[in-house]
Amino acid sequence: MTALVPAALLLCAGLLQAQAPPSADALTAHLKDFSLLHVDFTQTRTLAALSRPLKSSGSMVLSKEQGVLWQIRKPLTLGFVITPKGLAEVGADGKVRLKTAKDAPVVAQMGRILQSLLQGKWSALEDFFTVRGEGNPGQWKILLTPKPQTAAFLKGIQISGGRFIQRVHVDEAGGDSMELVFERPRTADPLTAAEARLLAGA
Repeated sequence: MTALVPAALLLCAGLLQAQAPPSADALTAHLKDFSLLHVDFTQTRTLAALSRPLKSSGSMVLSKEQGVLWQIRKPLTLGFVITPKGLAEVGADGKVRLKTAKDAPVVAQMGRILQSLLQGKWSALEDFFTVRGEGNPGQWKILLTPKPQTAAFLKGIQISGGRFIQRVHVDEAGGDSMELVFERPRTADPLTAAEARLLAGA
């Protein structure tokens, strides 16, 4: 009888291990294969104060080494550059204006999240969020629950995708929300001269 106890414990341990949720790093490890990603996006902002959502579209560049370039093209022209050097806003006139994370907290956090996604370093976000993964590498979802220092302006974030990132949904603390839908991922396109200049100069 006593000989069965260790076997039962090993069986229980194996079952618990099999049922453990997949880590965010394991689900998105294949994204580290791409050092550079160009993607188009549609952004929908739902504001508690407005009856209709606000829609915009543009393109995004994610560079594993240099950072994130977020360019809105419709209905207005506006860009953000998030690099290890900091955060900058690019106006319609092409001028770069340095910002702080307090000036645009959601943009700053999105830059960190997208950079972590491409680098496969979700641990870099653990100071700000509790990170949980669901699904499998072919169809995954990452859930980010804000910690106290981030909960002042974010309620929660869901990122989903497969081979590439497909969707980001952000619930803000004030009741507003934002959804980004990504299309036409391209890994073979090199940086244009303008993109390289912005990523290098921010």
